[in-house]
Amino acid sequence: MKCQFCHQDVDNPCHNAEEMQQRAASHVDRCEHALKDHQGVRAGAHRSDIQSGG
Repeated sequence: MKCQFCHQDVDNPCHNAEEMQQRAASHVDRCEHALKDHQGVRAGAHRSDIQSGG
């Protein structure tokens, strides 16, 4: 089954961002990378919001 966060074919994918964060905290490599990507997307969206609002 393909994980919506790391986009890898895994047996037990994360079902939400909180689960991904918990797995990343447990040093699951794919989840750590997905968490960094997820945070980068959120930060990028936040910067866009600031620019468009200004």
